[in-house]
Amino acid sequence: MRILFYQWHSFMNEGVERAWKQLGIEYDTFFFQQTDWESDTGIVDLLERKIKENRYDMVFSINYAPLVSMVCEREQLLYVSWVYDAPIHIRNTESMKNSCNRIFFFDRMQAEEYARQGIAAYHMPLAADVETFERYGVRSQYQTDISLVGKLYQTEYNYYLGPLSRYLRGYLDGIIRAQMKVYGGYFLGDLLDDALLHELNECYGRVSNGDVSITREELEYMMACEITGRERYLALALLSNHHAVKLYSTDKDERLDMVEYMGYADYYKQMPEVFKSSKINLNISLKIIQSGIPLRVFDVLGCGGFLLTNFQAEMPECFSLGEDFVVYESIEDLYAKADFYLRNESERNRIAKHGLETVRKYYTFRQQMEKILREVEC
Repeated sequence: MRILFYQWHSFMNEGVERAWKQLGIEYDTFFFQQTDWESDTGIVDLLERKIKENRYDMVFSINYAPLVSMVCEREQLLYVSWVYDAPIHIRNTESMKNSCNRIFFFDRMQAEEYARQGIAAYHMPLAADVETFERYGVRSQYQTDISLVGKLYQTEYNYYLGPLSRYLRGYLDGIIRAQMKVYGGYFLGDLLDDALLHELNECYGRVSNGDVSITREELEYMMACEITGRERYLALALLSNHHAVKLYSTDKDERLDMVEYMGYADYYKQMPEVFKSSKINLNISLKIIQSGIPLRVFDVLGCGGFLLTNFQAEMPECFSLGEDFVVYESIEDLYAKADFYLRNESERNRIAKHGLETVRKYYTFRQQMEKILREVEC
């Protein structure tokens, strides 16, 4: 078997390549960084030339690329993608129905939703790149009580609230407050019906002479980001008032004056050392992830870091809660558990070690790639 690995500046590239080498799979790489996944700025011609010059059994990519699918459909070549984002950031999902596609989603509910639409969608949890992360160690500059790597999710939600009636503003904010109180359950999308969307767009149309409107998908994603941003702000504000907290992000919130801003942490150069050097690593998942386990969870565990995370429905299927990592059920519970584990180093280290052993045993890239290849019968 020979695979063409379409690459861009994504996570997981090293883990996938190592897995194929371990499995004795022959592959080539083809790199092209798209700024717009649906606009051809040269990728189609280059990819077609690469495929025609060589003989491949399939093309593989991290995340789904519509233009790659288009080329594979034309060349009658199997296209396999493994998605770590939720939602998929493309506007037109029609190409996902191409017969060449086999699309693996880390979120089961997302996979089931697309499968109902006639798309060859499968569920596959993500993996930990343990062998890459083993190269790194603890560094004093990253040592702290608590760290968060990720965005603050500062949105345009308040901008979109501006033209709305008091009732509509209150209704949307009520949805946000309700969803914020539910950990492990997602109902936001179910509450954004056609009647609500029509009312919103009537308001936007009046104040913009018809130039501004919002789709259901855009509204849901914006509100999910707003919920995540509020939760991350509350968590960081509360914890930083009592403990040393470092934030690794390109975002900044002036209200979080007790948080130490560390800037962006490169995935392969700094992130492993951050996770190894922090007593507690936080995961606060993007709310639109309905059931799946985010890559951040596997990354922290694969580094041997201690993880304190919100609950996701698929977690008990893959891990032992309280043994591999610790789950919080509210902001108050987050504070109480952070305080407890900062004071109990031996228990914290025991859980971190157990989590590392679990991903090493069950969730390496080799193991997950073997499952993917069996599923597509390669």
